[in-house]
Amino acid sequence: MNNKLISIPKAILATLFYIIGMELIGSWSYIAEAIEFENYYKYYYLIQGALQLIAVLLFIYFIKNRTLKNLIKKTHYKWYLFALILGISFVFMQTPLKWIYNLLFGTEYQIAYRFDGLPKFKSINFISAILLIPIGEELFFREYIQNNLQKKTSEFVAILLASLLFASIHSPYSNLILESSKQDWHLFYLTIFGGIISGTLYFKSKSIGPSIIFHMFWNLTVTIV
Repeated sequence: MNNKLISIPKAILATLFYIIGMELIGSWSYIAEAIEFENYYKYYYLIQGALQLIAVLLFIYFIKNRTLKNLIKKTHYKWYLFALILGISFVFMQTPLKWIYNLLFGTEYQIAYRFDGLPKFKSINFISAILLIPIGEELFFREYIQNNLQKKTSEFVAILLASLLFASIHSPYSNLILESSKQDWHLFYLTIFGGIISGTLYFKSKSIGPSIIFHMFWNLTVTIV
């Protein structure tokens, strides 16, 4: 087998295990019901996000032998500034991306910017969407998947494949399991472009920090608008 292709099947398999692992972690809610943990649903996303992040950190620690102390490499502050700006602006870039999506798939998908999301900040689950999940996903898909791919493939292949795998966890795979699920591919489509931006930041800055900031402000802006 071509040496450039050795890491690709492993990256795909690792992502499959990631999806399965996250679904298994989500089963904690059944335990909460069994022990009659009242109102657990109020903290569902916070607990889920915390468990996912812990699982990824343990994975990174044992697989790459990286501790929190040396996990985020130093880089020029400009990359953090770029990441912040791109994280906010990417949400608005989704309008022209939506036009292309509708043209390609014959849909009439609409994106509305209502700027009515500030009340969501009152929920403690907000911490998960803005902080915990972005850190966990970026550590896995950029620091682990893309970093390994960059060692054996070109920059373009590494960023694109890592972005596709990142988008796959936002795909409507639940349609294959639940007949009642009617999700579409719009989020998968948009997440590919978000992954490409994040992957480019990771490659250029040589640090996972800017990618995390980009993802945080992307989720933050989505919540607000």
